[in-house]
Amino acid sequence: MLFFAAFAAALTVSQRAAIDALVTSTMKTAHIAGATVAVSVGGSIEYEKAFGYANLTPKAAAATDTVYPIGSITKQFTAACVLLLAQDGKLSIDDPLSLYVPDLPWGNRVTLRHLLDQESGVVDFRSGVVDYTGPVAQSKIIDRLRQTDLLFAPGSKYEYSNSNYYLLGMVVEKASGKAYAQFLRERVLAPLSLGSTYYNDGSTPIAALAHGSNAGSDGPQPVAPENADWAYAAGAIASTAADLIRWDEALRAGKLLTAASLTEMMTTGSLDGGKGTDYAFGWVVVKHDGVREVWHNGEVTGYHAMNATYPDLKTDVVVLTNTGGTFAADDLAVRIFDALHPFAPTQRDRAVAGRAKEWLGRIGRGDVDRTQLTDAMSAVLTDAVVRSAGEQLKSYGPVTAIRLSSVDEDSSGLNYSFKVTCAKRAITWVMGIDAAGKIAALYFHL
Repeated sequence: MLFFAAFAAALTVSQRAAIDALVTSTMKTAHIAGATVAVSVGGSIEYEKAFGYANLTPKAAAATDTVYPIGSITKQFTAACVLLLAQDGKLSIDDPLSLYVPDLPWGNRVTLRHLLDQESGVVDFRSGVVDYTGPVAQSKIIDRLRQTDLLFAPGSKYEYSNSNYYLLGMVVEKASGKAYAQFLRERVLAPLSLGSTYYNDGSTPIAALAHGSNAGSDGPQPVAPENADWAYAAGAIASTAADLIRWDEALRAGKLLTAASLTEMMTTGSLDGGKGTDYAFGWVVVKHDGVREVWHNGEVTGYHAMNATYPDLKTDVVVLTNTGGTFAADDLAVRIFDALHPFAPTQRDRAVAGRAKEWLGRIGRGDVDRTQLTDAMSAVLTDAVVRSAGEQLKSYGPVTAIRLSSVDEDSSGLNYSFKVTCAKRAITWVMGIDAAGKIAALYFHL
């Protein structure tokens, strides 16, 4: 595995070695061509390293200055553009979309806030598209959306749709009188000195741009890149790992947005009935091992990226790869955080281990107590599924140890992950518990 490094002094030798090992093993098992990883602690980049290849044909090593398309992490930048315009008095985030994008039949029912919070009900225009390599006119996208109905009443439900941030790009252009890429460059990238971050439409040649690939059983396979028209303000930015770390720090330090705008950006949505969601303005806000975790991933054809920040600990982890078709970068970012901040379960967390062990036995025996399950989980856990899972678990042999490894909390409840050692192999056992104490998720993986 090729790698080039730039070291700083804050992390211990063992922590660096742990990160190296995590990245190397993940790239091998997930068939990732190349990756650049950066970790910031206390506002300073303390780990920055590149692994593998930025290009497979001909082979060229990835470097710390390699640029990767970051897909939907772009949404954070678009949200910031909208908030800057709100600060300028050019728009209000509670304005109806129809003020900026006319002629959509439901435009007066959808607000900019609905779009930012992914609560609009607008169909994702990318759904069903097979080939993203050719250009597509904005008018064609709007014509397609004009012929659709909303999937639900705006504000009544959360559902992720790239159309939301595509339309917000058009709002930025209308309210500012400038092209999205120009406004982005002048108001965000230049002031924050993000010199390796680009609107990746080909207008600026990027010598350090990684070539994309898709993960396959025989290893990563080169693929043709997407045309930026298909991503636009929802996903067309390319950047380096170090620039994204600087972006995270700049937001947190108030270098771009006012304190009020930053609070707005990081506050999760609330549905009409009062139920909260996990989505803010271009960020997902949850908890990992009791610590606030603010993140977003991104994928366009041939690339996958993850930007995870833990603001209360001033720790940021960015993983950029030139391999699509795998979410390994997301898991890797969290595992890197775990290497720096080992999990310390609470008494409440430890008490759940008994229930996890109980359900390992129940699945193995086919003894399912459906009163403990949510209706949705009970519907998924059919007798046939239980038999199949039970046979697989029994093939691993008796359980010899079970250890709680992490706890993730979101608007649906708590998700507990356990490392389970069986006589013949180890597995990860996941159990989700909703607010009422019912089991909402139950599965295992190797």
